Amino acid sequence: MSNRHTRLFKNSERCSLFLIVMLGLVLLGGCQPTATEVREWVFSGPIMGTQYRVVVIAPESLDASATEQVIMTAMESVNQAMSTYISGSELSQFNRQVADQPTSLSADLNSVVAEALEIAALTDGAFDPTIGPAVNLWGFGPQGRITRKPNESELDSLRQSIGYQKLSLNDSVLSKKVDGVTLDLSAIAKGFAVDKVAQSLAGKGLNRFLVDIGGELRASGAALSGDSWRIAIEKPQILGGVQQVIELRDQAIATSGDYRNFIQIDGQPFSHTISPETLKPVFHRLASVSVITQRASTGDALATALMSMGEERAMAFIEDHGLAAYLLIRKENSEELETYISDEFNTNLQ
Repeated sequence: MSNRHTRLFKNSERCSLFLIVMLGLVLLGGCQPTATEVREWVFSGPIMGTQYRVVVIAPESLDASATEQVIMTAMESVNQAMSTYISGSELSQFNRQVADQPTSLSADLNSVVAEALEIAALTDGAFDPTIGPAVNLWGFGPQGRITRKPNESELDSLRQSIGYQKLSLNDSVLSKKVDGVTLDLSAIAKGFAVDKVAQSLAGKGLNRFLVDIGGELRASGAALSGDSWRIAIEKPQILGGVQQVIELRDQAIATSGDYRNFIQIDGQPFSHTISPETLKPVFHRLASVSVITQRASTGDALATALMSMGEERAMAFIEDHGLAAYLLIRKENSEELETYISDEFNTNLQ
């Protein structure tokens, strides 16, 4: 197996363990060959500042080396286009552009930016791909951790360059309306990388697989047992554990939470999820959000948006838009959790 490690978004670690694939424990019958002599092929390793795991159900004759190359090529193409850690990436080059300078985007970057702006508008800015400067200021970006809270003056200085409305995308041509506007796609690009791997595998005639990049997953076809893939949603606590098992087939699931990636300043924890409204870490009772969608990129962005909204606004949005969502909400002054499960999510419960 390849041990190549290409870094994408350090803050993508926010949900690297929110979803755990219980292979061997949850995938019942997962180690038994079928009559057609297919087996599980597992490809895994470090990528994008997190870990990937791809399980493919295929015959013994599968060319494992070629399949691994397909997987790596898909992930690395997203990395080279959308990383904020690579100065020469397509995204980093756009971020250095001045206002009113049109930039033609590659097909992949155009697809991600278009969906990011669409979800930003749909959520009234609860998801905002221009929030990167505030994320960096709070110590969750390429500039590294901080030891003191940003003051109001520092936050106010960012407001003129934050806001998805300050971007214009037309026919794959992107421009910024104000100098200093930058894109940070860390809350959608990892999901897109999952979709890219899925599409690449399907293009090679492989249609039974589970792709997991840092906790964003997409399932296709049946598991080795012939049943749907069984996925565990993690308890929102440092040591993890299984909160809920769901079944997934030809769907994707993404999770966002506040308990893995955070900083402590003067003994107070601050979540990595930054509110585009306040430019501060969110502070509410919502502990984690899981969203089932057709594309992992969509779920990735929606989970972030819902986490930013807080429990009441998130539940209203879920109902209004018919989302398949699972929320874990901390009770007041308690370690106990309340569960909110939408009707659309219920059909996937184990």
